[in-house]
Amino acid sequence: MSSSALAAVLLAAAVLTAAPPPVNRLPLSRRRTAGPVVWLSIAVAVGIVALLAAPSLALVCLIATGAFMSRLRRRRRQQARRREGEAMAAALDVLVGELKVGAHPMSAFAVAGAESAGAVGRSLRAVAIRARLGADVAEGIRGAAMSSAIPGYWYRLAVCWQLAAEHGLAMSVLMRAAHSDIVDRQRFADRMHAALAGARATALILALLPASGVLLGQLVGADPVGFLLGGGAGGALLVTGVTLICIGILWADRIVDRLAA
Repeated sequence: MSSSALAAVLLAAAVLTAAPPPVNRLPLSRRRTAGPVVWLSIAVAVGIVALLAAPSLALVCLIATGAFMSRLRRRRRQQARRREGEAMAAALDVLVGELKVGAHPMSAFAVAGAESAGAVGRSLRAVAIRARLGADVAEGIRGAAMSSAIPGYWYRLAVCWQLAAEHGLAMSVLMRAAHSDIVDRQRFADRMHAALAGARATALILALLPASGVLLGQLVGADPVGFLLGGGAGGALLVTGVTLICIGILWADRIVDRLAA
């Protein structure tokens, strides 16, 4: 086996089996600077493989890279939903506290927005500004849902505001109910993600079992690696196998994510 072919196979295996990095553990500034470096490194590595290796190996690397990027985007969306949900729960805690002491809802939204960071704080401050200007606050909350990773939470807030405005219900009671609902949903999501961690790992192991079969065949002297890297029918089988493995991993992720949603 040539060194370029071996490098191509190792790159494809590393990209396919690598778990998405723990983005939520990194500071925001570091996340913004590390992303382009990672994508540039992957692009350069795949480009080198495409120039040095056979077309089938280059295609395998591209497929594996696409699967890895899809898993990474999915993981980042999940982490964004989790972070925003936690920020929303904390902001509503402040909001409910302000309403309990008799603050006007407009002032309560302003305080909650001032004490919240990120998209949640900006949206709450925008709601407070709309209330001061006499605009439709419920519509403003629904507008915040359009750019949110957790639009359902914002729609619940909009319903609570609309009920209080149209039917004279106590805003503090409605916001307390919304806060309890969001906290319960966050706890349920955390429990589901923890419970399904084993299922994710099992799906990944099962998807990579064909690679262990190839390794065993190589150990007994059947030389399946030479056949797969030799082009022709072997190259076609290699591309087909890696494609099916990637589809299986992504489909398993989709099933687990729907269960956790």
